[in-house]
Amino acid sequence: MTSPRPPLPRRALGQNFLVHGHTVRAIVERSGLRPGETVVEIGVGLGALTRELARVAGRVVGIEVDRRLVEWLAAEGDLPANVEVRHADILEADLPGLAEELGGPLRLFGNLPYNISTQVLFRLWESRRVVRRATLMFQKEVADRLLAAPGGKDYGILTVLLGLSCRLARLMELPPEAFRPRPKVRSTVLDIDFRDPPFQVRHPDRLRRLVRAAFQKRRKTLRNALAGIDGIPGDRLERCLAACGLDPGQRPETVPPEGYLCLCEAMAAL
Repeated sequence: MTSPRPPLPRRALGQNFLVHGHTVRAIVERSGLRPGETVVEIGVGLGALTRELARVAGRVVGIEVDRRLVEWLAAEGDLPANVEVRHADILEADLPGLAEELGGPLRLFGNLPYNISTQVLFRLWESRRVVRRATLMFQKEVADRLLAAPGGKDYGILTVLLGLSCRLARLMELPPEAFRPRPKVRSTVLDIDFRDPPFQVRHPDRLRRLVRAAFQKRRKTLRNALAGIDGIPGDRLERCLAACGLDPGQRPETVPPEGYLCLCEAMAAL
C-alpha cells in the first residue's frame, strides 16, 4: 500500500517546507540542543526538522496550524514515538500553560512563515518568562532588522524590545534550495536566548507603549514623537529625557535599547 502524498503548500499560510537533510542536521547541531530535552516545534510542515529534533530530544511537541498536515503526518505514520503533533495556532496558544504542562520554560524551534514572524516574536517577548530559548528561521531581511544597530532604517520596535530582553545570535544562512517551494529570498537561523537577559525590564507594558509611540514617528524628534504619552506633561518628559542623557531633538531611531529602558524607568518614577 502506497503512502498518501503530502499536502501541497498553501500560499495563504506562507508555507515553505524545510526539506534539505544536511541543512536540518546543521540547524540542530548548532542550536545547542542537549540530549533528552523537551522541545516545542512551531510549524511541523513535512516533519524534516521534527525527525532530526527527535533524534536528540527526549520529547518533541509540534504545533501545526494546518489540519491537512496534522492528518497527513498521522496517516504517514513514520514520526518517531517521542513526537506529538497538535493541531493549534501558535499565535493563540497558551504558552504559560504549555510551559506548566511540560515542566518548565519552553525550548522552541521553528521554520516561521514569513507572514507571521513578527507576530510570533511579539508573542515570545510577551511570554519571555516561560520561554527559555528559541532557534527560529526567518526571512533574512527580518533577521537583519532584529540585529540592527541604532541609527538605520532597519532598527525598530522589536530590535529594542529583544535587545533588552534576550541575547541574539545569527547561527547560519539558508539558501532558497533548502525549502519547497523555493522562496525568492534567503533565510537566516537565529538563536534567541532569554535565560540571561542583558537588562531587567520592570515595566514591560509601559516600555512597549513607549517604544511603539517613538517608532510610529521615527523621523520626528523624541520631543514630538513622545508628546502626550501616558499623559505626561512636556516639561516632565524633557526632565526624564535629560536624566537619561537623551537629546529631545534627536530621532527615535538613534536611541539605543538601554536609552529606552532608562526613559521608561524615569517615566515610571514620576
